[in-house]
Amino acid sequence: MHDARLVAKADFDRVFADNQRARTDYLIVMARPNAVGHPRLGMVIAKRLLARAVDRNRVKRCVRESFRQVLPQLPACDFVVRLIVKPVPGDEARDLSRTFQRAGQRAMAKWPTAPAGEAAPDLSSN
Repeated sequence: MHDARLVAKADFDRVFADNQRARTDYLIVMARPNAVGHPRLGMVIAKRLLARAVDRNRVKRCVRESFRQVLPQLPACDFVVRLIVKPVPGDEARDLSRTFQRAGQRAMAKWPTAPAGEAAPDLSSN
């Protein structure tokens, strides 16, 4: 599962700069196709919305579990989940699985050949 994590600042910046979005009541999911060939997950859970670490960690666990459950159906995209309002405890991940799929589908529709098309011009230049 380690390689399914989005950790580099450059990867987060790429998703923030241009993405397709879907949202639940508490979270926004941003997606952008990647070149690694499998879905990856990053999270932004702000301290200003959830001051206690135990609450932030609960939200992260719920998000990771929802991501893990839909992983086989997701396209090769980088997904960044951002908390937008303080959630009701126990209700954080409601509709999140469907939201991951919706964001992924929108991203693949906007960039149908983005990762595969990047390497093609280099091969034909000789």
